[in-house]
Amino acid sequence: MTIRGSSIVVACLVVACVSPSTDGGEARATADRLALIELANRYAWGIDTLDRSTLSSVFTEDAVAEYIEVGSNVLGMNERLEGFAAIWVWLSAGLGDRQGHEALPMHYLTNHMVELEGAQARIRCFQHNRSLAGGGVYTMDAVRTDQGWRVERLRLEEQIWKPEVYGYPPEEPAD
Repeated sequence: MTIRGSSIVVACLVVACVSPSTDGGEARATADRLALIELANRYAWGIDTLDRSTLSSVFTEDAVAEYIEVGSNVLGMNERLEGFAAIWVWLSAGLGDRQGHEALPMHYLTNHMVELEGAQARIRCFQHNRSLAGGGVYTMDAVRTDQGWRVERLRLEEQIWKPEVYGYPPEEPAD
């Protein structure tokens, strides 16, 4: 064996020794975490572009979505939607007036926290919606499918930071 051949063998042994596991567990967990963060980002991109195809690649067909407003309740948002078809109808009705690049981007997702448990996962992240002077916390329960990770349950707890911008609290009538 040459010196070069020996170096290659040693390098392979070192890589094998420092690999987290022989079954690829850590590598798979890392790949899953990245895929789940990408899933959350695809959701935000899909709602900002109102791209049904993108959104359909995010949800399971029987997904449940809850959009809840916490705090001042300026928007009066308290929705529970069952099935991707219902989620799509609600999102496109509520966001369909935004057109072109002036409307983008709207939703910024940050501070992704991913919990993995086999073929189940939970993603939590902060959301800032620049058009509402508000934000919230998304919680997404995802499941591994033959097509990759998909959201089976989504919950947004939205809070408006400056309710006075929206006339809240309502002005008292003059005496």
